[in-house]
This record gives sequence, C-alpha cells and structure tokens, in this order.
Amino acid sequence: MNFLKKLIILGTLGASLAIGIGFLGPIHPAFDTFSHFRLHLSAGLIVLGLIVGLRRWIRIALLAILVGIIGLYTSASGTLLAKHIIKEDASKPTYSLLHFNLYWINSKREQVIDKIIELDPDLISLSEAATRWTFEIKRLDKKWPYLMHCPEWGKRGGIRFYSKWPLDATSQYCGPYGSFARTQVTAPNGTKFISGSVHLRWPWPASGPKQLNTIIPELKLIGDDAIFAGDFNATTWSWSVAQFAKAAGMEIIPGVGPTWIIDELPLKYTWWAGLPIDNVMRKGGIKVLSAEAIEDLGSDHLPVMVKFQIK
Repeated sequence: MNFLKKLIILGTLGASLAIGIGFLGPIHPAFDTFSHFRLHLSAGLIVLGLIVGLRRWIRIALLAILVGIIGLYTSASGTLLAKHIIKEDASKPTYSLLHFNLYWINSKREQVIDKIIELDPDLISLSEAATRWTFEIKRLDKKWPYLMHCPEWGKRGGIRFYSKWPLDATSQYCGPYGSFARTQVTAPNGTKFISGSVHLRWPWPASGPKQLNTIIPELKLIGDDAIFAGDFNATTWSWSVAQFAKAAGMEIIPGVGPTWIIDELPLKYTWWAGLPIDNVMRKGGIKVLSAEAIEDLGSDHLPVMVKFQIK
C-alpha cells in the first residue's frame, strides 16, 4: 500500500470518527464541539470519495461518500437548502426582528446604525454592544424607546434588546455575562409574548455549556408565545441549540445559513466556509415567515432579519 493511499485512509477514518463523535453531545459537551465541524467535514469526505473513486479505491470511496451523506443530511438545517419561507396571512400585519452581533471592534459603527434605522425593524437584538458603541447607539433611542440592557463584564459588551412596543420590566431576566435577555413584549394589538436575545460563549472547553446549564431553569419559564434570535456560538444542528430549544419548548427555524466566519477570511466566503451560529426560534402564536442573513456590516457576523406574524 503506497503512502498516499495510507494517508487517504487515515484522513477518511479520522473525519468519519469526528463526525460520529459529534452525535454524542448528550453525553458530554466536549463531543458536541465536534458537531460544529460536521458540515465541512462531510462535504470534504464526499469530494474525497469521488476523487478516490476515480482511482478505483472503491471501499474507501464508499465509506467517505456514505459518511459524508449522513453528515450532510443531519446538518442540512443550518444550510440555505433548508431556507424557511411561509406565506404571510394578508389579513394580519407583518412585523420584523433584526438580530446582529455588532462585533465590539467594528469600525463601521455609523454605517451600522444608519442601516438599522433604514431597515426599521420592530424589534432589535444586539450583542457585543461594547462601550465604544455608546455614542452611536444612542441614535436608536428615539425610534425604539423601549430597551432591555444586559451588560457583560469585560470589554466586549453585552446584549441590548430594543423595541418599538412596551416591555414589561417585571418579567425581565439577564443571564450570566450577558448570555440571555428575556422580557415580555406587548404588541400593537395587545397580544403579549416573550422575546429577547441570546449570546452564549463558545462551546466546550469555553464556558458556553456552563452558561446554558445556568439559564435552563429560566428557559422553562418562557410562556406560550415567544420569539428569540441570537448568537448561540453553536451551529443550528448542535446539541447545544437543541437543548436550548427543548428547555424553552421552542422550534428552531432552519435555513438561516452560515452567519459567521473567522477574521482571516472575508465575509463573502461565509456561504460556503462559515458556520450557522446565529439562530432563530419561535413558539406558540408567533409565526415566522422568513429568517435570513443580510449584507455585511463590518462585523465577523452577518445580521439576520426575521419576518413574523402573530396568530
């Protein structure tokens, strides 16, 4: 057996093992960390399988393609192939929620605020609202008079949840280190529902799993009708996101697509090299019509615009 074939076998087995381990998130969050690479590893395995198939290394090719297909199928919810679009009810108003991780060192602060004002969402979920944003972000106060602020210790800043509609201060909860903001919103028709924002830290060995465990009791208190968007720092198909949704009794909206990429790569590569870690969830009488990433605004994340109606 030549060196190249040995290398390909080891690579195929290693990638297959990493994909398999990623399904063991319920056992320990360390395994869930592997799940975040599932989509890219699976795509790589399929390409590898097709290439080695041409060399008639059939068993290696079949293994790579089979594991790759399983991996792609189980991570499809985070891709644009699963894009969520529901026809709106013409008899009811359509509302919007904008979620954006501002990126605490974003230099395009004026342009970001200009764009938010132009988009004119009813609700705004912002994370990494650092102190350097203090001057520019005050421009939102006039149009969005209701604010829930969950500060985070440190320079990156916390969560700011803006609303055109009244927020119930008695219902509000802030998770540790600005990880979770929950509040009751009163819509124009008088309907009350729960909303807010999420900004968990990175998966194990970082503190994201610890934050999630801390807020789970609060997630269980979410009422019958709710909508949330946020930077989960975890992929749409991960155990972490599924655990959050299960505790809150919420549905994960598929098909937002990749929203984050490392600084070393331009955001224009996000669609194929990025990760879908900015997620949207709904519950009860909130009907999400669409949820999609929009244009680059200088962050390492893409903003996500959500259109919804209240049943």
